Amino acid sequence: MTSLAKTYDPQAFEKKIVEQWESSGAFHADVRSEKSAFTISMPPPNATGQLHVGHAVMLVLEDIFIRWQRMFGRETLWLPGTDHAAIATENVVLQQIKDKEGISDPRSELGRDEVLRRIGEYVKNSQGAIRNQIKALGSSCDWSRERYTMDPQLNRCVNETFKRMYEDGLIFRGPRIVNWDPLLKTNVSDDEVERKDTNSPFFTFQYGPFHIGTVRPETKFGDKYVVMHPGDQRYYQYKHGETFECEWINGKITATIIKDDVVDPEFGTGVMTITPWHDHVDFGIAERHGLEKEPIIDFDGNLMSIANEFEGMSIDEARPQIVEKLKSKGLLLTTDSDYTHSKAFNSRGGGAIEPQIREQWFIDVNKSAVAWKGKKQSLKEVMIDVVRSGEINLVPERFNSTYFYWVENLQDWCISRQIWWGHRIPVYYRDDETKVSLQELDSSEGWKQDPDTLDTWFSSALWTWSTLVDPEMADDFSLTFEEILERSPDFQKFHPTNIMETGYDILFFWVARMILMTTYMLQDIPFKTVYLHGLIRTRDGKKMSKSEPKTVIDPLVSIEEYGADALRIALILGTGAGQDLRLYPEKMESSRRFANKIWNAGRYILMTIPENTSIAAPANVKSELAQWLLHGLNVLISSTQANLETHRLSDVVDDLKSFFWGDFCDWYLEMDKNPHRSTEDNQVLSYSFSTLIKLLHPYVPFVTEALWGQFHQPKMLAVSEWPQIQPYHFKGAHDRIEIIKESISQIRALREKANIGLDKKITARLDSSKHAELFREHRKLIIRLARLSELNISKNTPKSVSEILSTYFQDTMASIEAPALDWGKEIETLQKKLKTESDFVEKSSSKLNNFGFINKAPEKVVTELRDKVSASKKTLSAIKQQILEMEKLRVG
Repeated sequence: MTSLAKTYDPQAFEKKIVEQWESSGAFHADVRSEKSAFTISMPPPNATGQLHVGHAVMLVLEDIFIRWQRMFGRETLWLPGTDHAAIATENVVLQQIKDKEGISDPRSELGRDEVLRRIGEYVKNSQGAIRNQIKALGSSCDWSRERYTMDPQLNRCVNETFKRMYEDGLIFRGPRIVNWDPLLKTNVSDDEVERKDTNSPFFTFQYGPFHIGTVRPETKFGDKYVVMHPGDQRYYQYKHGETFECEWINGKITATIIKDDVVDPEFGTGVMTITPWHDHVDFGIAERHGLEKEPIIDFDGNLMSIANEFEGMSIDEARPQIVEKLKSKGLLLTTDSDYTHSKAFNSRGGGAIEPQIREQWFIDVNKSAVAWKGKKQSLKEVMIDVVRSGEINLVPERFNSTYFYWVENLQDWCISRQIWWGHRIPVYYRDDETKVSLQELDSSEGWKQDPDTLDTWFSSALWTWSTLVDPEMADDFSLTFEEILERSPDFQKFHPTNIMETGYDILFFWVARMILMTTYMLQDIPFKTVYLHGLIRTRDGKKMSKSEPKTVIDPLVSIEEYGADALRIALILGTGAGQDLRLYPEKMESSRRFANKIWNAGRYILMTIPENTSIAAPANVKSELAQWLLHGLNVLISSTQANLETHRLSDVVDDLKSFFWGDFCDWYLEMDKNPHRSTEDNQVLSYSFSTLIKLLHPYVPFVTEALWGQFHQPKMLAVSEWPQIQPYHFKGAHDRIEIIKESISQIRALREKANIGLDKKITARLDSSKHAELFREHRKLIIRLARLSELNISKNTPKSVSEILSTYFQDTMASIEAPALDWGKEIETLQKKLKTESDFVEKSSSKLNNFGFINKAPEKVVTELRDKVSASKKTLSAIKQQILEMEKLRVG
C-alpha cells in the first residue's frame, strides 16, 4: 500500500523528472542500434527568441510523436536546435547598441568583426534560455545532438550547396527588382513581405490626353511610358510605340504608348504610367518591351537628383509638396482621401518595402538542371513531383492544392541579403576573376569576399540533413561532399526524417525550401510526412498578437500556474491537423483537473492494491466486470495506435480522456469497490491503470512518470514498452455490462428529472423480456450505483400506473415513482426526442433506398446504418407508447 499526496503538485515533480530523464540518457539516440529509426528535426526557434504558444504547440505535437515511437520500439531521434535568424537578430543587437551606447550607426563605427562578435555573444546567452524553456514543456530531445544554423559543419553544407548550384548554373547574379527595406538596409524574399491595408490619398492626374491614378506621386518623376490593355476599345486609336508630348512634374516630356495584357481595363481609367525601377509589375512590363529603367528613390528611402528641388527629401516629406506642384500646373484632377490600398512591409522588421533594382544572387527555379528520376528537371518540377507522387504527404491533405499553386507560381529566389549576421556568400573577387570557394581565400593575395550574406532560409532549408553531418568529417576539406555523408553515422541512420511538424503559415517559407534543397543535393526527400498545425487564437477567435498583449498567453506562465501537462492537453484537445486552436485559461484549468484526476486515480489504486502487485496482463479473468474493462482497454489500445498512425492526435486524447475519466474512473473504480477483493481484482486494477498511463504518457509525461515511479519498475515510463492488444475475447461480457451501465444511467437520469437527489434511496423497476436475467445477475450492483432501496425486475410489459416516470432503452423500460413531476414538460421533451428520431429514420431510410449510396458506400457503413435505423424504429415505438401513458397520467 502506497500513500501519496491528495493533490498533484506539478512544481514538486517536473524539474526533478526532467533531470531524471536526462541523467538516465532516456532520450539519447543510439546510432549503433539495430532498431528502425524514427527521426524528427525540431523546427529551430530563433536563438534570441522567447518561447511562445506557437512554439509550444509545435513542441507538444512533436513530443507526442517521439514518445509514442520510442515506446513503440523505434530508435528515436528528436534533434533540437536554434536558428541564427539573421535579420531579426542583427536588428535587435544593433538597436541595443544604439540605445545603450548612443552609437547612431554601429556598423560604420564598430566595423564588421566587432558587430559580429557582439551578435554572437548575445546569441550564446540567449540559447540557454530557449533550451530551458523547451525542457520545461517536457520535450524529449537528444540534447547531445543540439545544433545551431551557424555551426561550422552546417556552414560547410551551406557552402557545398551554393558551390554545386553555382556550377550547375542554378545560382546566378544579376540586376533584378527586389523587395528593399530602407529601414534595415537589406532586401527580403517575397515570402517575407507582409501586405497590410493602408489608408493613403489616391490622386488622379492629367497626363497628356490621359487620366492616371496613383497613391505614389513621388515615384512619377521618371514616368515616360503610358500603358494600356491592347483590347481596351476606349484607346483603340492609340498605337503601340506612338509618342506624344505632355507637361509633367519637371516640365515637358516625351511619352510613349505601350500596349500590354497586364493592365486591368476595369481598374481606374484603364491607363497607367510605369516606374520600372520601383514596382514589380512595372519592371516586368519594361523587361518584356525593352524599356528604359531609372531610379527615383535611393536605398535610404530619399528622392534622388531626378526629383530636382525635392532631392534628398524622404518620401513622406516630399509627397504633399509634389502634389502641390502638380496642382499648381493644373494637372491634379481629383483626390480621394479615404482610399485604402494594400501596402508592402517587411515582416521581419516592420519597415515599408521600397522595390529597387539591385545586383543580387538568385536561384533559378525553372532551369532543367536537376537529376531526378532519370531525367533533368527544374527545381519546381521536382518540388511538385515529390508531393504529387505521394513520396511526401501533407497532413491535412487539403494543403496539397495550396502547395501546388504556390510552387507553380514560384519566381526565382533572391538569396542575398545586405546584412552582416549570417552565412556569408562564399564568392570571392580579384580583378576580373570570380571564384566560389568552400574555404576562405587569402585577402593578401588580392581576394575580396562578397559582402552579402545568404537568406536565413537558405541554411535552414538544409536543416534535416546538415544537422546529421559529422563535425569532424565536415572539417576535413580533403573529403568530398558525398564522402562526408557516407562517413557520417547519424546521417546514414536517421535520414530521411519521418515527420516535419510545423505551422501551416511557414509551408512556403521553409517546408517547400527544404524539399527544394534536399531533393537537389541528396536526390532524396527530407521527410516523409509534413504535419501542419494551425494558429493559436483567443477564446473569441482572435489571432494572438504582440501588438495586443492581452491576447497573448505566455506558455511559461501557464506552466507555472497549471503545470506542463495541463498546457500540453489544452494545446491538443479538440483541434485536428491544420485547424486553428483556441486557448484560454478555463481550458487549461479543465486540463489541470484532468491531470489531477489521473493522480487521484493512481493514488486510490496504489493505496488499494498490495505492494509489488504485478502490472502484467492477467491470464485468467473470471469477473464479468473485469472482462468488460479489459475488452474496452483492448479496443482503446487498438484505436489509439490507429489514430496515432494516421496523425489524429486530438482524437487520441479525446478517446483517452473519455475512457479514463468515464469507463475507468466513473464506472470501473466504482464497480470495483467491494470489501472482498481477490488477487485477480488487484492485478486487473494494476494492469489496466499501468496500461492507461502508458497510453497517456506521450500527452501528459510528468504526472504519468511520477505515478509510474510508484510501481517500482526497472525502467522509466519514457522508455517502457508501448501497450499491446491482449488475446482476450470478452466482447459478450463487454456488451452485457454496457447494458447494466445504461440501466444505471437511465435510472439516474429519471431521478434527475424527478428532482430526487442521490442522498435519498428510491424504488425502481426494470421491465425487459430480453435482459431480465442479466439485470437479476447484477441486481446488487445496480442497486448500489443507482442508489436504490429496492429494484423490481420483470419480463412483462409494465401497466400504466399513476405517478410513474419511465424511459425506454435497449428493449427495456426503466421506471421510478415521481409524484411531483410536471407531466406536460415530460411529454414536450419526449415529443422533441420523437421528432429527432423520426428525422433520423426518414433521412437514413432515404439513403438506404438510394441505389447510388448503396453501391458507393462501404458495406460496413451500410450495415451499421441499417442497424441504427432498426434500433431507432424500436425507440420510436417505445416513445410513442410513453407519450400515450403520460397523456393518461396528465389527464388522470
